[in-house]
Amino acid sequence: MLSEVSKEIKYYLKHCQILKRILRETNSSLNDINNLLQLGTDIKRELSIYDELEALSQKVERTPNLIIFGQSCHAKAVLVNMLLQQKILPYFSSQWRHITFKYGQAKSVHLMLGEEIEIVENLNVHEEPNWETIPEEDIQRNDKENLLDHCPSIEVMLKHKLLKENVKIIVPPDCHRDQLVEVLERIGEKVLPVIIYALSEDTLSDFNIQEIRKLKDIYLVPFLFVSVNKIELPALNTESLTEPKKHSLESNGEENVNQLHSLKEQLTRLGYISNDSDSDLSVTSEQTDELLRKKPFCLECSLDNALMSDKTINEDFILFIREILRSSKLKMALSLSELHNSCLRKFILCAFDMAREIQITPKRILYAQDVEMKMFTSLMTIASEQQEEITSIIQRTLQDMKSNVAEVLEGYNSSALVSPKVATMEIQQLVLKTLAASVAIQIVQSVGCLQESFTGTLERCLENLEKSCRELEGNLSASDAVKQIIHAAYNIDLKTPTSFSIVHTFMDRLRKLLGSFSSPWSSTGQFNCTLQWQLQVVTNMIDSLSASKLAKTISAQFQEHVKSSHAAFQCAMRSLENQLSDQLEQTEEQRIAIRKKHAPRFARLALESTSLCDLIKWGMPKQIREIGRGQYGVVSSCEPWGKISPCAFKSVVPPDDKHWNDLAMEFYYTRTIPEHPRIVKLRGSVIDYKYGGGSSPAVLLLMNRMTKDLYCGLKSGLTWLKRLRIAIDVIEGIRYLHSQGLVHRDIKLKNVLLDDEDRAKLTDFGFCIPEAMMSGSIVGTPVHMAPELLSGRYDSSVDVYAFGILFWYICAGQVKLPSQFDQFQNKEQLWNSVRKGIRPECLTHFNEACWNLMEQCWSAEPSERPLLGNVQPQLEQIYKSVKYGLNQDS
Repeated sequence: MLSEVSKEIKYYLKHCQILKRILRETNSSLNDINNLLQLGTDIKRELSIYDELEALSQKVERTPNLIIFGQSCHAKAVLVNMLLQQKILPYFSSQWRHITFKYGQAKSVHLMLGEEIEIVENLNVHEEPNWETIPEEDIQRNDKENLLDHCPSIEVMLKHKLLKENVKIIVPPDCHRDQLVEVLERIGEKVLPVIIYALSEDTLSDFNIQEIRKLKDIYLVPFLFVSVNKIELPALNTESLTEPKKHSLESNGEENVNQLHSLKEQLTRLGYISNDSDSDLSVTSEQTDELLRKKPFCLECSLDNALMSDKTINEDFILFIREILRSSKLKMALSLSELHNSCLRKFILCAFDMAREIQITPKRILYAQDVEMKMFTSLMTIASEQQEEITSIIQRTLQDMKSNVAEVLEGYNSSALVSPKVATMEIQQLVLKTLAASVAIQIVQSVGCLQESFTGTLERCLENLEKSCRELEGNLSASDAVKQIIHAAYNIDLKTPTSFSIVHTFMDRLRKLLGSFSSPWSSTGQFNCTLQWQLQVVTNMIDSLSASKLAKTISAQFQEHVKSSHAAFQCAMRSLENQLSDQLEQTEEQRIAIRKKHAPRFARLALESTSLCDLIKWGMPKQIREIGRGQYGVVSSCEPWGKISPCAFKSVVPPDDKHWNDLAMEFYYTRTIPEHPRIVKLRGSVIDYKYGGGSSPAVLLLMNRMTKDLYCGLKSGLTWLKRLRIAIDVIEGIRYLHSQGLVHRDIKLKNVLLDDEDRAKLTDFGFCIPEAMMSGSIVGTPVHMAPELLSGRYDSSVDVYAFGILFWYICAGQVKLPSQFDQFQNKEQLWNSVRKGIRPECLTHFNEACWNLMEQCWSAEPSERPLLGNVQPQLEQIYKSVKYGLNQDS
């Protein structure tokens, strides 16, 4: 059985080596992305995976170590001797030092301070060249030694298969539970603790209970409780033993099953083992994993009688070791898989955003230029064609002001000490302000529709464009220029010092016209600014104003400002367009880098980490027989795997990195497609690294086993009604893929699988890809390929075309090539003819509805092909007609 333990440890370390390699490649990939992509200054920080990567890197370096605790030194000695198959520790001792068993070529014992400093001191064991058991005096602490203050430890070197691969057996020293944390720190962080607690008494003492609770809080891993009561001790010379030791030996031999039963009841009551702990623990890995998850301190086993045989370590012990190691590596693999898939989703979403930006940015620029031009034209029309209206507005306003001069002066308070000149200027400004406000309100009303028509959407559009630029050249942005144009129409009243305002125009022009306005008398003394004088100043000023001249001045300066702002906008837009053009080129380069390099690279890492999870959970699938071969792999039936029955797997051996990347992307898209009745769900994957002698690993893709593909179904014969039902199933499957943002790109007979009831499911997503990740590569099966595929520019409508060809076969009820296609010698001739409009011929038994639907689907122009949401109702109507006997011909 010890060989089984060693085997499990080797298996664990082998998987850890795979995880280490994947982690190294993950860090390398992320560093490459930092160097090549503009996704942020640090992609690890942006994705918030620094801590995860660091934690995983530390965990994967851990080596399994058996850590032995127990009720007494006697119990621990019995257990250690059992594991090592020799009487290495004395059965009667106490106050042990820290003891570590390591692998070594020669059997030796050393007194150590820390892990590297050996204390040169003669031990009793050194005096016996052929020693078997370490003397008590060598492993016991004296009363002067403090555990927490550089207490020496014992290091034992043994050439034992259990200790290979850097595995250690660690026996912590006897200590108070409050000292446990500090004492156990010397074990180190690079240890995967496999904790075994040896039981030799009939009950747990209070000290034992408190110790177990403390260990539970420290380690948070499952324990294995091992009862050593049944172990028969070897014959010893009791004459040399003290009376207490003799008594201990005798009582140890008298322990019975009732004591063990009592101990198990106590452990169960305390919640350290489950109620069914006495049942058979040789259960499936899934059941054991659930058991370990629910009851972290739940396993118990008893060791057999013979001390020196492998059989003394029973299956429960092996099961515990296996599941502790399995649980640990599964958690690491799951964490790494989640990290890979999270990064991959980030990259694909980034590619979507980039594709959207590349498409929408030029449209935004054209939209902004078009809207601004319309606004500019409208404002110039208002300024040039509405002078008469502005003149009329000014005349009415002046007439109203002259009729209500007193209202103009409301709120004006002149100081008694003010001079006539100053008072005149104040009244002039008041009149201009009142006139400007009144005229502004009426002009704004005449052009107010511009604010709703242009400003909101245009400003948001420009802000989005400018936000994406790293820096704007010049002092004026396009959005600022638009604001200036808008202010020319709306900001007639003074709001900010920099705003263009008609009030400024009024004041500048009218000050020149009214410069001669002043008091007819001198200001040698105090001036009494009477109300009558003020009214006279207002009346004289209104009489001297010319409405036509004011209107002309307003119109001219308004046009001048609008033209100036329009010119500034065009200049800013040219600069903005140049910058955005450069950025879009970089964005396209980055999108190609994501699609061709980074996403496939991470998809391959995700494939490896996820496949490792499946391998750890369910093991390697066992093949029954081969059931089919394709261009890219072999399909075999296999024994039930995981929760799948009946089960099949597709075995693919990628010959190079390109095929690895293609397979990895297929795996990612297929596995992330949610459950749907018309899609063959990928249930799992396993990588066989031993295939081909390890030089060319094989990827096994696990799925539910179907009965046959549509190709075989048509050859064996299907009724017309079943074939129509299959066509509807295929449409449902394609529609669902499109709803997930995916394009299949290889709809054909062999990629449609049938179940026992001849219902169809889509499979083989080797060419399936999101539209944003499509590169224009020529993929698919020649007969089913739409003509635009050859140009490299296509969309999801290629699946509609492929369905049209597939529907021809369904209606034909056979798998022979259409005679229109069978005449060509190679695919190049076929493609050239398809581009020229060659399509399958109409067979005599086709009904009109089916033929019309085919022709619509394989239309040369993608825009003329019907939406799948319209195809499905047509098929369902044909199906109902056939089902209810309205049309029996195909």
